[in-house]
Amino acid sequence: CKLDWKMALCQLQLGGERGYGWGGLIPVFPKNQKEFKPLETNKLFCGEATFEATEDRPIIKPTERLLAHTVPANVSVQGEIEPLVGREWTESSGAGEHVAFSSMCWIPGSRVEKVPAFQIGNFGIWQVV
Repeated sequence: CKLDWKMALCQLQLGGERGYGWGGLIPVFPKNQKEFKPLETNKLFCGEATFEATEDRPIIKPTERLLAHTVPANVSVQGEIEPLVGREWTESSGAGEHVAFSSMCWIPGSRVEKVPAFQIGNFGIWQVV
């Protein structure tokens, strides 16, 4: 990857309360490792999924459970569906005043009966390839 992914990982934040220090991440390396290294295998999350690097977006194939919100499509899943919404900042309404609807999604942890391949879309939402 030509992008400066090592620097991006050092600035990663989770959640919406970034101004208060919540969600800030600090890299913790295993013993004898002092920097980020590219993966040497295509397995993710202790073998819970595999990935294929593509020029556009990665392709993920979970072993049995969805690991992210997933758009319902031609896939057999056991689990719950929920609306994926969030509060966004807009110039006209200000911070958190605009409620944005992304999609109805299978929740993470739902069991996939027949495992298809997924592509990671905008906001980390998985979509069937």
